[in-house]
Amino acid sequence: MNPSFALLLAGLLAAPLAAADQLPLFQVGMNGGYRMGGGLEDSDTGADRDFEDDSSFALALELRYDKGDDRFYQLWYSRQATEVDDGTGGFDADIEYLHIGGTLPFGGWEHAQPYFAAGIGATRFSGSMAFGLEIPLATHAAVRLEARGYLTAVDTSTSFFCRSDGGEGVCRIVASGSAILQSEALAGILVRF
Repeated sequence: MNPSFALLLAGLLAAPLAAADQLPLFQVGMNGGYRMGGGLEDSDTGADRDFEDDSSFALALELRYDKGDDRFYQLWYSRQATEVDDGTGGFDADIEYLHIGGTLPFGGWEHAQPYFAAGIGATRFSGSMAFGLEIPLATHAAVRLEARGYLTAVDTSTSFFCRSDGGEGVCRIVASGSAILQSEALAGILVRF
């Protein structure tokens, strides 16, 4: 762990508890996870071209909806470095999501707060929904556990992984289908300001 980050985290955990009317306005969530699923059908061969399940990273920037309110607006970024096999060999593929949405707590437990999160993005169109659990460590820090699903609309007969060789375009996969579905399990730290 980076020593500067560890020092900042220790300071936040040791900070005195704030009064209810001084709830943090802004919070940042840093998550590590594992993303599964997603694939395309190659329209030339009919073969499935699945993305390898692999680790992921996510960052959430959240702004309180209103004073005294537990809801937050959320800017969500998630990235997975994965691999896909085009039938002649595997090659690297990065899958990234940038969504605008929010979090909504519900229920409530004595030592943890369940929440629902959702967002939309502009790949062509993509969306995500999540259920999570926020476990407070102190007023300015919490642990988050989250399960998130992604849906990305894909136009039929879309070409992926294309490049130009000597003035001639080459695409590794020409896909058919209408959606890419992925799921992700995340765990991370939430820091409040």
